Amino acid sequence: MIKELTDRHNEWLRIAHSICKDTEMSKDIVQDMYIRIDKYVKDTDRIFKDGKINSLYIYVTIKNLFHIYEKNQRDTYANLDGSMSFLRDTLEDDPEVRAENEAMEKAHDSVINAIFEEVSTWHWYDEKLFRLYFCTDKSLRDIANDTKISLTSIYNSCKNYKNVLKEKFGEDVMDLFNKDYDKIK
Repeated sequence: MIKELTDRHNEWLRIAHSICKDTEMSKDIVQDMYIRIDKYVKDTDRIFKDGKINSLYIYVTIKNLFHIYEKNQRDTYANLDGSMSFLRDTLEDDPEVRAENEAMEKAHDSVINAIFEEVSTWHWYDEKLFRLYFCTDKSLRDIANDTKISLTSIYNSCKNYKNVLKEKFGEDVMDLFNKDYDKIK
């Protein structure tokens, strides 16, 4: 089964790249797709339709893996507080490295504080929903099941939150990742 899949490797890479717009991530996603299919798919009828590879199944698998990568990245950025102290403790005693890390930590704290300050001005419902989704490991479905709010409503709200924050803090976040700490407002 994997042999047949790898024969169309370049096609899977193009699909992954069209979803994530990142060459390296698309390679990782395709490799994970192979691993997951080999590990979890025992019924080859899910992969093959009429003797041909079911491209839709592969597309959905790649898309789902992208969402997992995206969530892991969001969780990584949201949980940088703990990793900042780890970085500080494990780095060499080089003053330049320490100064760079202190600048990064200060800029990170500034951006995170500004975002949470903005969120605290929102309506209580929006603030709670934002914190539930972006600050916990709960999926949209988990939140919908726990709160009895429709999944569509939660999805649309979270999408709106992302857009508002991207508009207000997108440049600051990009400056943080590009190490242009002096440009952060």
